[in-house]
Amino acid sequence: MKKYHIFIPLVFIFISILSGCANTSTATKETETAYQVSTLNALMLGYYDGIVTVDELLENGDTGLGTFDTLDGEMILLDGVVYQAKADGSVEIQSNDTTVPFCAVTFFEGDIALDGLADLGDIEAIKAVLDEAALTETGNANLFYFAKITGDFAMVHVRSVPAQEKPYLTLAEIAASQPEFIYESISGTIVAVRCPDYVEGINMPGWHLHFISDDGTKGGHLLDASLVEGTGQIDITTAFTLELPEDESFGALDLRSDLQEETKQVEGKSEE
Repeated sequence: MKKYHIFIPLVFIFISILSGCANTSTATKETETAYQVSTLNALMLGYYDGIVTVDELLENGDTGLGTFDTLDGEMILLDGVVYQAKADGSVEIQSNDTTVPFCAVTFFEGDIALDGLADLGDIEAIKAVLDEAALTETGNANLFYFAKITGDFAMVHVRSVPAQEKPYLTLAEIAASQPEFIYESISGTIVAVRCPDYVEGINMPGWHLHFISDDGTKGGHLLDASLVEGTGQIDITTAFTLELPEDESFGALDLRSDLQEETKQVEGKSEE
């Protein structure tokens, strides 16, 4: 399947070329690029067909989030290992030929250190610390940020989604009955992505977090967490590459749809 690529630099670089000088290298700074497959609105509307392989994905990043063909579980990409958190609570490492319908990844570099994190009682407190660190350092909410927090948690609350069959339901319909799991006294890593507001519909503005335990047996989309103590890093990312499918089902989607409310429903905890 052919795929379209969109490269959007977020910084303007002026290069002076002097007569007689060697040609400037055309290589991009891959470590400063967020690589995304498809769009969030496409996923929300039920586009779950994988369009790139894990092998292709790993050519574009070693850290990030996503899902798998037919929406089969949550992806946690950490240090070059692709974990699949499944709807039954199990976790598997995925092979290179597994396909992916949606993800956001990068080659992670720790630009900002988060030392001495402690007593962050819920997911909003964790997001606030990430925001404060990222935006204080750069003063720029219009960039992409990736983050990792590793530590000991009093509790993590995660969910995953089961594989779907066509005709696909929308993601909001599926998430209404998503399997959720609560783990207590657990050590692991949060992998997080922060997208700017102007990508609404392409991805979700703000922080999106997934979790994987240290032993690689528990994980998923993070709904809530209480961090006892830990450390972290944030990667400042100044470029964005979007890879799109070209098949008819993708072309038929109305990606202009305002799905903000549905996205909030999918992102957060279910009502008690």
